[in-house]
Amino acid sequence: PQPRLDSCAASSAAVGLSMLFVAAPLLRPTAAPALRSPPPAAADSLRVCNGGQCGQFGGSLLLDAASALAGASPIAVTTQNCCGECPDGVIVRPCSASSYLTVDASSLQLALDAAAGALDAAGVSVEPGLREAFGHHHAAKVEEERADAAAALSEYSAAIGAMPASVLQPWQPPLEPEPLLWPGTAWLCDQPGGALRGLVLREDKEGADWTLTRPPPNKPGPAVLRLHSASAGEEGGRPTLRAEYVLPVEGAAEGAAAESGIAELVMADDGRSFEGTLCGPGGEARLWRGARLGVGTGMRRKRRGAKPPQKAAWVHDSYTRRGRLLLAAGDAAAARADALAAIRLCPRAADGWSLLADAAESEGEAAAAAAEVEWLQGWA
Repeated sequence: PQPRLDSCAASSAAVGLSMLFVAAPLLRPTAAPALRSPPPAAADSLRVCNGGQCGQFGGSLLLDAASALAGASPIAVTTQNCCGECPDGVIVRPCSASSYLTVDASSLQLALDAAAGALDAAGVSVEPGLREAFGHHHAAKVEEERADAAAALSEYSAAIGAMPASVLQPWQPPLEPEPLLWPGTAWLCDQPGGALRGLVLREDKEGADWTLTRPPPNKPGPAVLRLHSASAGEEGGRPTLRAEYVLPVEGAAEGAAAESGIAELVMADDGRSFEGTLCGPGGEARLWRGARLGVGTGMRRKRRGAKPPQKAAWVHDSYTRRGRLLLAAGDAAAARADALAAIRLCPRAADGWSLLADAAESEGEAAAAAAEVEWLQGWA
């Protein structure tokens, strides 16, 4: 059932909150309102304003506190940069309420009290341990700002130790495998045997030819390499591409004789890269590699990775920040364990992989983690 705000007021009084309920102004159909009155939040969300005057009363701290105390409950905690009301406090709107709360969140305790009251108004009970854990997390960040590494390390450990099991479960699924298909793809490559880096190999509109050129926003200019009459196949279950290649002689005048031969490319099992060879007329083989940029030349580019979800950010942050402190103190094994814990929570966030690359127990693990960081931070 939809929560009532009068019950929220009673609950707020019980925990010593001072909340002001302000009726949302009615919108007139004939004229635009003078203030940007915030629309009702979704029925399963809690929205916190953290811009303008709300930011001066602790909007960002309240957003973090509410996100932490919401834990693994189904409610979503969202934010709004500025709702246009600007009262003396932070505006919080629980669920689909037609009114909002105005609270003071200028200190950690006030923010925790306000977050608990707003969640109670939305029908969410705070799980034991979350309040204590977030308090230690916040204290750890304060100690880091003071450059007290030992105190920060202790507080992060206390935060992780107080976290209930519900927030230590995975918050993100791993990235989906890339399609094992050549059509419509684009690949980041270097010039085979040349000095040019960061070129893009993409299929021509006709579909049988491929061209290696400079990527936008640079002018494409003349092709660095062309693949003609390409034909797709399979090798050991992996897609292959075989074509005649033409590689202009570097530094030669336009129209000068070009090297030609046969190109054979094999896509990796995960579809993220290819390896291949360019076999010249004399039988010499030149190794060539590429990394996938995306599928469909008309798609809007976006980052492959993703930040941790709002409610999981502080949990993930506790592991990666503690891991960095442990690594700086010379305990690479403990830092590696924190990196693996962060990756388990949020495998699409690059910070955990970056920590693993620095704390890895082998060169192979470090290289694989670094490659994952590059992949997540790249564009699809």
